[in-house]
Amino acid sequence: MSNEPDEPRSEWDPLGWELEASAGQSDNLPVPRSAEVVAWAPPDERPHPSRNPAVTMLVASVLLAVFGLVGIGIGVGSVFFNRDAPPPEVVVVSGPQVVSASTGQSPTLPAPPVGPPAVQAAPDGPNELAASVDPVVEVARAVAPSVVLIEAIFNGEDAETLESDPPESTPRGDLPPEVESEEPPGEGPDGLEGRPRIIGQGSGIIYDASGHILTNAHVVGEAEAVRVQLADGTRASGVVVGTAPAIDVALVKVETDVALTPAVFADRSTIEVGQLAVAVGSPFGLQQSVTSGIVSAVGRAIREGAGDSAFVEMIQTDAPINPGNSGGALANRFGQVIGMNTLIQTDGSIGNIGLGFAIPSDIALNIALRILSGMSTELGFLGVLGTDPEMGHPGALIIEVSEGTPADRAGLMAGDLIVLIDDEVVSTFTELAAKVQFRAPGTEVDLEVVRDDEHITLTVIIGSLSVE
Repeated sequence: MSNEPDEPRSEWDPLGWELEASAGQSDNLPVPRSAEVVAWAPPDERPHPSRNPAVTMLVASVLLAVFGLVGIGIGVGSVFFNRDAPPPEVVVVSGPQVVSASTGQSPTLPAPPVGPPAVQAAPDGPNELAASVDPVVEVARAVAPSVVLIEAIFNGEDAETLESDPPESTPRGDLPPEVESEEPPGEGPDGLEGRPRIIGQGSGIIYDASGHILTNAHVVGEAEAVRVQLADGTRASGVVVGTAPAIDVALVKVETDVALTPAVFADRSTIEVGQLAVAVGSPFGLQQSVTSGIVSAVGRAIREGAGDSAFVEMIQTDAPINPGNSGGALANRFGQVIGMNTLIQTDGSIGNIGLGFAIPSDIALNIALRILSGMSTELGFLGVLGTDPEMGHPGALIIEVSEGTPADRAGLMAGDLIVLIDDEVVSTFTELAAKVQFRAPGTEVDLEVVRDDEHITLTVIIGSLSVE
């Protein structure tokens, strides 16, 4: 078969590549059939060749790339043209309101302003910058007027004895030279005879408007007289009303014409781990020092006090507390006193490492009420030996019951697991000891006990160690 150049090409050979038998082609190959053309297309309507898939994919890729470049260009252009636009408005939420410590009524302080700081004109002075107030600042303003510096003193002959042979327990060596007392000989401040000799120094919390002040028993020690410096710098003399050394709580009273601001207290049931904790006191004699942190734990049963010391369920905080903070306030974000700073745990140094402990307010107030009422501040007594269970449910596992003790009379037995005392959860034996010792002798309590996998309730009348 042959194709002449001027003959039309067949539909099955659009490119004109018809095969011709080569000279050396085998004669055995089949001869292609001849095709008869039945219809011719007009000269100006040539058939469209089929599209190559590779070309289609190339075109699609180019289009996608073009659209992507256009999108990027729009984004870059919007950033460039809006670079001078004002920033979005930022709304600053005000801090919590603080309960002011005042007698009878507890009005709230005005909330800090909302929004960016504004410049306001002072009535009779230059412009002042009024900015939103930090919550710790509000707490300090509310609590500081109720926190005082306390110095336990001896006078007259006792002072001469102490000056010639100061006791080892005198904490004056812990105070910086600039806060040492420099009163001249003769009549001391507030009409005290002789030169006051400071044998103990710490902080205190104003209990009521009549001049009663809460502090730690180890702050006043064996002293009978104290000197108190109020938040405004006013000094007043006072006396020790009573102490509970085993729980480390004391109550003193000052006489002054200055109006006192009693603290507002909050019960420990309101305390939550992680909440704001603000410590106010006089570390190393530096009055009205404020530090802040959080409540790290509650209900830490720690042995406290002197002599027959008791376990006390304390508040743990990382707010920096140092020597001299003892007896000062630990407050919540509302300016309410939740505890009285008492002790710190150290690594051998005298500095703070973030482990401070405060006696809860309700425990300190309970002891103060006992002192004012003339009640005994003796520790409660149960009469058992115990430990923590190694496995199973938490509680106080009784190992031994002493004969003739309140526990024996109530029917407690070795092997009993005490899990509740007056509906308060008991997780460890030291927690049981703290809860029992805090209760006054003669108090009736209900103990929930697990015995032979059964829960029973026993009623116990708390005894006194000195009587049993």
